[in-house]
Amino acid sequence: MDVPEASKHGKKSTSQKLEDQKKIYTDWANHYLAKSGCSRLIKDLSQDVTDGVLLAQIIQIIANEKVEDINSSPRSQSQMIENVDACLSFLDARGVNVQGLSAEEIRNGNLKSILGLFFILSRYKQQQQQQQQYYQSLVELSQQTSSTASSASSHKSQEMQSSLTARYASPPGHGGIGSPQKKNTR
Repeated sequence: MDVPEASKHGKKSTSQKLEDQKKIYTDWANHYLAKSGCSRLIKDLSQDVTDGVLLAQIIQIIANEKVEDINSSPRSQSQMIENVDACLSFLDARGVNVQGLSAEEIRNGNLKSILGLFFILSRYKQQQQQQQQYYQSLVELSQQTSSTASSASSHKSQEMQSSLTARYASPPGHGGIGSPQKKNTR
């Protein structure tokens, strides 16, 4: 068999790059599907998400929110396109840029469109994780600040008490506040 010229020099062909990306995104999606306990995994990315059902499940897992209006048993191509369109609309409503993606192309198994969608989904998941880490660090910082403030407040209170005690305590053999003073006798 003849080896393509680009392969001889270590460069991958476009079809090989697409196959690599297909495997990467299949593994990525299957990781989240398996983690969520979903029994159905992706075997062929260009076929298994085209009816919109498994695609909706992946999006729900990623977004942690239910994708509405999914026909779980689509029978016709138009029902499948409606499912995919519902998924794209769901993402669009959450500020995910899905411009340039077509429900029809995804339904028809266009690998470049499907890979584009999964790239967008993986970016969306990364952004969610970053936001979650950011909010978690804010919560931790808030807890540290209030803990530090309350311990500083407690320390300040103790300082004030000891200062007041030192100021108004009676030294031995001397009358302090409230003790009768000697009258001046001449």
